[in-house]
Amino acid sequence: RSTRTSRPCSKVAALPATVLILGESGTGKELLARLIHRESGAEDSPFVAVNLAAIPNDLVESTLFGHEKGAFTGAIRQQLGKFELATGGTLFLDEVGDLRYELQAKLLRAIQEGEIERVGGTHAIKTDFRLIAATNTDLSKAVKAGTFREDLFYRLNVIPIQLPALRDRIEDVPELARFFLRRFNVKFRKDIQGIADSTLRILGSHWWPGNIRELENLVERLVAISDKNWITDEDLPIEFHVAQLNSAQPAVDHLLDRAVSTFERNFIIRALEKEGWNVTATARSLGIPLSTMKFKMDRLEIRALARKRRGN
Repeated sequence: RSTRTSRPCSKVAALPATVLILGESGTGKELLARLIHRESGAEDSPFVAVNLAAIPNDLVESTLFGHEKGAFTGAIRQQLGKFELATGGTLFLDEVGDLRYELQAKLLRAIQEGEIERVGGTHAIKTDFRLIAATNTDLSKAVKAGTFREDLFYRLNVIPIQLPALRDRIEDVPELARFFLRRFNVKFRKDIQGIADSTLRILGSHWWPGNIRELENLVERLVAISDKNWITDEDLPIEFHVAQLNSAQPAVDHLLDRAVSTFERNFIIRALEKEGWNVTATARSLGIPLSTMKFKMDRLEIRALARKRRGN
């Protein structure tokens, strides 16, 4: 991670106050929450993440607060909620702006009084956790619209942190790409040495509508299908090369040839994946002779990758 990011995190992590992380979807809000937790000095304590937008409405209350046996149909045993599971650690509530209005009062009580009540319960249960909330919506507008409690907003908005979109921090792309490369080298047991400078420049010219998540998904796929020591221009999907046509940068030598080769390589790899890396079946599905298929695989440096994938 960058020093620029870690210094503010260290200061925030040292404080027990509630943190509200604001930013578009995919900007790395949970990554930042985990970093704050890790630097708080209690990294061995629980970090419990809850995406409120991903939980069905009728399950949100029991997921957060837990329930007693028999509290509702299907409640065959007592279940602890996320608030209790986070005791002594950090509770991360993602997309807190999606929390139903009637449950916002219970969240406010948990923050103010440090206690919750399970669904079907009859007594309060003390809680002790660090709360980090995140949202991609404008909570101040939601307050004015009457869909979000004003008192809860002020309780959450103690230390607000605005995460910029990746397009607004494009200088971070190389460092993030290398970070994800190291992560997926471990996951896929690869030893890819790095990403070429020219490839990083192409990544730096992309708009990144999906933010950090889009970059992470791209690097994961590149590492998964690569059998080379370096990620280079031809490994990138064709849309990254097409985008260079709109770039204000100086013209790139042999841009058309590289774009054609990139499309051909990606297309053949996708076809091989679809056919289980069977070269003969792939040649048949593409409507080309097997000899042509093998020639293209050699020219585009796919042969070794296919051999290795078939062996898995």
